[in-house]
This record gives sequence, structure tokens and C-alpha cells, in this order.
Amino acid sequence: MAYPQSAIVIAEDPFGNAPKRPYLILSNDHVPFYGQEYIAVVITTTARTEAIELTTNRFEKGRLPQMSYVSPWSVLTLKDWMITKQPAKATDTTVDDVRQEMEAYLRTD
Repeated sequence: MAYPQSAIVIAEDPFGNAPKRPYLILSNDHVPFYGQEYIAVVITTTARTEAIELTTNRFEKGRLPQMSYVSPWSVLTLKDWMITKQPAKATDTTVDDVRQEMEAYLRTD
């Protein structure tokens, strides 16, 4: 099963810091290897000024069990086999907000 853009998934931590954690999938079905790997950002329960808080209006469906925050600077590639489930889906606005924040980190100005 391929996971869509804005899916909030639970997956293995590729860095080995936690057994499993939530991630927000940012890539869409135009990315190479769609369905095999995804561009994603870390979701954490640690509140940081720069993070995007996942308030109830940022979920299209489902929820996470604790107040959570998206870290737009913490980008990684998730392999499909690492994902165990999709408990929620974020709104398109949330994905756009994360993308805009990422662009601010990548500008060359």
C-alpha cells in the first residue's frame, strides 16, 4: 500500500534513537520510487518554538495520542517497509506550512 502525501505514519527510527515514532509524509505520487520510499519529517512530543504544533484543526482524520509537533528541519527518507501503520492524516494546509518553513531553511539569500 502506498501512503499519500499528508499521511501521518508510525515507522522505525532510521537513526535508532527510538523504536518507532510518528512522521509526516511530504512527498506526493510524483516522487521517484513512490510507494517504495517517501520524503518525511519527524513528529515529536517536544515543543520547540520553530516547530509546527499539531492542533486538532491540523488533522483531516485520526489523531495522535499526545500533543505533537512537526519539526520541518528534520527531513529524512522513509522506506515503505519501515512503516507499520497510518493513525492519522494531516490537512493540506499543514503540509503547505511545513513546506514553506522548509523553504526558508533552504533559501540562498
